[in-house]
Amino acid sequence: MKVNKTKLLGLLLMLACVFGLTACGSGETKTLKYDEQNIALQVRNAYLLVSNDYGQDVIDTFREFNDDEFDELADQIYESAGIKTEGTVFVKGVDSYQSALTELGTIDVTKLGEGMKFDPDAKELIVTMPLNGSVRVGELEVIFDRNLHITSITTNVKYNISESMQKAGENTLIGMGTVFAMLILIMCIIYCFGIIPKLQKSKEDKKKASNIEKASVDNAIAGIVEREETSGTDDLELVAVISAAIAAYEGSTSTDGFVVRSIRRIR
Repeated sequence: MKVNKTKLLGLLLMLACVFGLTACGSGETKTLKYDEQNIALQVRNAYLLVSNDYGQDVIDTFREFNDDEFDELADQIYESAGIKTEGTVFVKGVDSYQSALTELGTIDVTKLGEGMKFDPDAKELIVTMPLNGSVRVGELEVIFDRNLHITSITTNVKYNISESMQKAGENTLIGMGTVFAMLILIMCIIYCFGIIPKLQKSKEDKKKASNIEKASVDNAIAGIVEREETSGTDDLELVAVISAAIAAYEGSTSTDGFVVRSIRRIR
């Protein structure tokens, strides 16, 4: 029995790929290794740092730090609380906490750290710590990188179902209102595109009418001037006739001695 070597080689390669994929799928996903107690202590210390009553003047000063001052702030945080982070991360954490505090109310620190959750993967570790406020509940979310340096400190507010529905409705209304406003604006623009040619045509018609009126006035003036000129010619002829008549009456052959001052018609 002859065996096709090409088909046999293809079958072996396919089996090798299948076994390779099976081996990859059966392996366990690697996660970061960390000391839970140490991480929990760092999260509580991070909360104490960002929740301190710094005052608006101090916070504004933090925001105006340069790179060297942020590095110095990071060193002070590590020396005082054992937390490895950047100065900018700390300032953003303070801003986030101050923004959420108005909705959380007074935080109950007697049970601080209870119910802390750890969510590690191969690249980072996300730790959430519940915050019990007098108005609402929330959580402090702290993210560690693979070197267990804090890269983010965020305070989140949790809303109940009715508040979530209300906010969703408000967001929907705002979104729909914005869409309708834009549609109305587009309709107005399209309507203006129809009006502009009419306005241009009306302006051109007015201009043509003005030109026609001007031409009529010019023609009327020209007629008046022509009549005046004709009337002036007739008066000269009349003066000549009258002068000749007077000269004949006086028995003179020339009209040089006569001057006609005016001619008055009797109606």
